[in-house]
Amino acid sequence: MADETGHLETGRRVAAMIYGAMMGSVLLYAVAVEVVNLSQAPFSGFAGTPLDPMVRYALWGVALVQVMLILVVRRSLLAKSTGPAAAAPTASIAKLITVAIVTAALAEIPAVLGLVLFMVSGLRADFYALLTLSLMLLATWFPRLESWREWAAEPPARG
Repeated sequence: MADETGHLETGRRVAAMIYGAMMGSVLLYAVAVEVVNLSQAPFSGFAGTPLDPMVRYALWGVALVQVMLILVVRRSLLAKSTGPAAAAPTASIAKLITVAIVTAALAEIPAVLGLVLFMVSGLRADFYALLTLSLMLLATWFPRLESWREWAAEPPARG
């Protein structure tokens, strides 16, 4: 059991480093936005025409759908299966690492959409609002050792 806990801690540490790197890349988007904004001042986007409001609303809609998508995907990926392969500690740890990476990737999408809105139309406020949403999602689902231990201790579902 102590060996399994050690593997769990190591796996969580690996997931946290990957997660942190992905969070850092989101913060680099803000640096890119400010560099473009300062070097192209006054910046009104690279598109030659004004952005259709429906495109803006659609991108915001996709960003907000990510919240629900994360919940559904996490629940699906974290579902425990029965069988000898599912009981292996390394398989469980690999599953938790995968869930953390997939969650971070999905949580990053609103910031990417905000970056698109900024680059196309110069909407800095939208970028920062979507960046904040991404950072909140990343902070909410950051891999925590205690929640990993709770998940590992749960018995597999009977089907």
